[in-house]
Order: sequence, then C-alpha cells, then structure tokens
Amino acid sequence: MFLKEIKNLKYYSQLSVKQIEDRVLITADFPKEFLVENDILDPFLYVTLYVRGGERIKVIDEGTAKLYSLSKKEMAPETYAKIVQFAKQHASQFKNTPSKKA
Repeated sequence: MFLKEIKNLKYYSQLSVKQIEDRVLITADFPKEFLVENDILDPFLYVTLYVRGGERIKVIDEGTAKLYSLSKKEMAPETYAKIVQFAKQHASQFKNTPSKKA
C-alpha cells in the first residue's frame, strides 16, 4: 500500500480531546489504482494530531469496514505533509498556530 497523491481534500468532521489530541475526518479523491490495488470501496482519511507532537493517518473504508494505518514510508512526502497541514487547519487545538495552506 503506497499513496502517491490525493486530491480534493474536504473537511468532514472533528473531535477534540482538550490538550491531548484532535481527530479529523477528511474526504478526498484517492487515485483509482490505489483503490483497486487495496480493494477499497468508499475511503476517507482519519487523522489524529497529538498536541505534544506527532500524528497518525489512517484510511477507513466505509464500504468494507476495514481500517488501514499508513506510515510516512507508505506515502509520498508531499502527500503526507499535505494531509497533515490540511488536518491542522481544521483542528481546534491548532487554530492559533501558523500553518501553510494545503
């Protein structure tokens, strides 16, 4: 499983555990070959941002109820950064920190 690119990131929802973490759900257009190769039907991104540093990116497939954890090594560096920056823009605990637009 390797994610090269992702397009049309859209904020879906967010949950904040004050002073611990933010969890952001993001819909996006995934590359067709990624979906076919991994047998994914209806994916979205589940991004956990830890206030003290660090993040986790998962792909949840609503179509098959499967959860895929993606490491930095399983994504193109620019794709990883794009997803994290987009999530930070919509996470309540990161609202006051300067960030680049995704």
